[in-house]
Amino acid sequence: MANEITGLDEVLAKIRQLGKPRKVKNAATRASRKAMNIVKKDAVQNAKALDDKHSPEKIWKNIVTKPSKTKGDFVMMKVGVKGGARNYGTNADNRRAGRIGRRYQTQGDKKNPGGDTFYWRYLEYGTATNSATPLLRPALNNNIDAVQAEFKRSFLEELDKEISKM
Repeated sequence: MANEITGLDEVLAKIRQLGKPRKVKNAATRASRKAMNIVKKDAVQNAKALDDKHSPEKIWKNIVTKPSKTKGDFVMMKVGVKGGARNYGTNADNRRAGRIGRRYQTQGDKKNPGGDTFYWRYLEYGTATNSATPLLRPALNNNIDAVQAEFKRSFLEELDKEISKM
């Protein structure tokens, strides 16, 4: 199955004009952050609707957009919640490795803006007794077209900025 992508002539010309792959990657990273902030805003609204008003922890304050580690010329931006699991689980692999009772570093901390919201994944994925009420997945699924349009617009803008610096 062969698909043909059209409309990239302008982008490819600007990338060739820029010449340096690192500058193109920097422009793509900035553009992808702007695009994924659309998802972040929607996820914040979803989290505000789910947050317990009587709890001091606020999931919506811990939603962040951050770049992911990549190899080569790829760019990846993630939207997620600060705060994670704390102790290694009791299972055969962890017992063999001697990790039971140890803690591992996570971004979950009471110093986070919204407090220690490790429990966000219980809402997102559900548990054995509670059904899932996702907040991140719908934020992406409902905004895919807007994210793609924003990335296209801001990537061209960032490439123009890099070219003007030359």
